[in-house]
Amino acid sequence: MLCVRRVLLFRGNLKFLRPVLPLPDLSNVRMITAGSRLGYEEAIERLMSLPSVSSTVETAKKESQTKQYSVRNSNVAVTRTYLQRLGVTTEDLDRLKVIHVAGTKGKGSTCALTESILRNCGYSTGFNSSPHLMEVRERIRLNGRVISRDLFSHYFNEIWDMFERCEIADLENSPARFPSFLKYIVVMSYYVFIKERVDVAVIEVGLGGRYDCTNVVDHPALTAITHLGYDHCSILGYTIEEIANEKAGIMKEGVPVLTVNQHYTASYPVLEREAREKSTAVIRVPPLSHYPNPPTLNSDTWSDNISLSLQIAKHWLNLNPHHQGTNIGPLLNGDVSCHKEPAKAVPFKIPDTFLRGIMTCQWPGRNHVIYRDKVAYHLDGAHTPVSIGLCSQWFKNCTADSRRKVLVVNTTRDRHLADFLDIIRKDITPDLIIFCPNIASNKYIVKDCEWPEDMKQAMIKRAHQNKDEWSETGIPALSFSSVEEGVRHIEQLAQSSNQETDVLITGSLHLIGASLQVLHPTFLEDGMGGGNQEGAQKANSA
Repeated sequence: MLCVRRVLLFRGNLKFLRPVLPLPDLSNVRMITAGSRLGYEEAIERLMSLPSVSSTVETAKKESQTKQYSVRNSNVAVTRTYLQRLGVTTEDLDRLKVIHVAGTKGKGSTCALTESILRNCGYSTGFNSSPHLMEVRERIRLNGRVISRDLFSHYFNEIWDMFERCEIADLENSPARFPSFLKYIVVMSYYVFIKERVDVAVIEVGLGGRYDCTNVVDHPALTAITHLGYDHCSILGYTIEEIANEKAGIMKEGVPVLTVNQHYTASYPVLEREAREKSTAVIRVPPLSHYPNPPTLNSDTWSDNISLSLQIAKHWLNLNPHHQGTNIGPLLNGDVSCHKEPAKAVPFKIPDTFLRGIMTCQWPGRNHVIYRDKVAYHLDGAHTPVSIGLCSQWFKNCTADSRRKVLVVNTTRDRHLADFLDIIRKDITPDLIIFCPNIASNKYIVKDCEWPEDMKQAMIKRAHQNKDEWSETGIPALSFSSVEEGVRHIEQLAQSSNQETDVLITGSLHLIGASLQVLHPTFLEDGMGGGNQEGAQKANSA
């Protein structure tokens, strides 16, 4: 039995909300001349000048409140328009053999696992994900590796120049010359994967599914839906049925859709109705324990995601055999066309290549452990009630009762911090709670993660308010204006008391990114931004 421990840097999920930036002066943006070559730092600065994710999300929230959905409804069509301006056709997208994954919890980790498995089977891979932790280029991976700064700059310039040169007859009734930040990255991802001729493109939905700008492929190879739950309710809806309807929008005509055994069973009728309308079936994957040779995990946090990724990879291989002997049996148990009973995928003996893909998969910021002297930092970007519960269980299972427990936490937007802390305290009783904003340091700034000054001050103020409110519970609480200050206090405390300490950092992937800037600033250069080099080399040589 293979033992999966720290190599599984897992948990998964999250929709990225970039900081609200002032809307750009597009007249200045257009002054860049065709053919101008920007380096990575300049390209990021230019990218950050485009309308931000947060501004788009705030517009979607307002439309949800007024029941007017012009932006959301046009999202997919607008993204297709930008792809067409780059010369990317619907046939080009279909030839990518896309695996499209939606869900509330675990979609990022499922994508990372699927990519790693297929890469270890000898396929060249592309992987688009969100958000980034430290650098924007993390959102685009080739053969398990974050795209290099040079290659990112090359494609950014190439795309920008094409947008700049594009003749638009009617700008008033057409999308603006340049897309928003998020659309630019999504369009760039598809463009890069097509130009690099990857065998398979694994695409993580950004927000929802039906109206998400990744949902531009008419004939993907496969779609999948991970666990559904309550998140982004102000946009997607406040009932599980409404949320399921948004996620089900990635289903396509005749394309199978795989899903896990959902915690909220009310989602099934919605998913199955959409599947019938698309002449397909919702196929439920088996529990990981039903496989004859499941990997041994130090936590059940990712077991459903692993099973889903195994079935995705199995189905994709059967549709696209790379070499003789890759067919590992049927996907389904019985006839799925009758729709009388839920279609169920069959567990199978997991091939060594699949196990190696699981073992070597890296997904930073999820079940991620960093050791520094007497302190072990446990990083997990959990941000929904279910994922927070799994995160606290993971922390409890891999730490000793004799060690000091410190919780570093922050949440974003309309998530309720008190509810999260109540869930965590069911598993652990922290000796100290530290409230930090999603700010790495007040001394240095990573341009890819820079916050406007007004947002920085608002986050700092909120951290201090959280400390004041939580101090009333009797548990010692502190607040700091940056992660760097919080880490300094934790390590000074561990040294002065000579006590080994376990720290759980959670509540927001933005907080995880800020923490990595402090605890492991070279994690991308150290190979933590993607899969193992051996798998990448194998895929490159295939």
